[in-house]
Amino acid sequence: MGHHPRALALALRVSRDGGRAASRRFGAARLMTGRPPNTEALSLYRDCLRACRHFHWCNKEGEPWNDVLRESTRKEFEQARQEPDPLLVARLLVVGRQCLDSMVRKFEAAQRRIQSKIEDTRSR
Repeated sequence: MGHHPRALALALRVSRDGGRAASRRFGAARLMTGRPPNTEALSLYRDCLRACRHFHWCNKEGEPWNDVLRESTRKEFEQARQEPDPLLVARLLVVGRQCLDSMVRKFEAAQRRIQSKIEDTRSR
């Protein structure tokens, strides 16, 4: 599984300055919850929001799917935010990442099929 370029840049920055920039950046989160933020959860949340952007059509009620999915993502992460069991948090993160990766692969495959069909029908 590949890493996001910004995550790698942050990791390099943290290793160079001993983590001081990251601790300054996440200081507010630590004050609010009394513990450091789960950077993996934050990364997954941001990746979910990025994936939501691709769903631009509307559902049966006329609501854009990207809005529906964004609200659902927010609710799911808010519910899991106060989970005290680290094993359950780890399991949620692994399953969430697997589901997101699977959904993105399926979406990209569908996009390729659509593009291929468009190109095939144009040449007729």
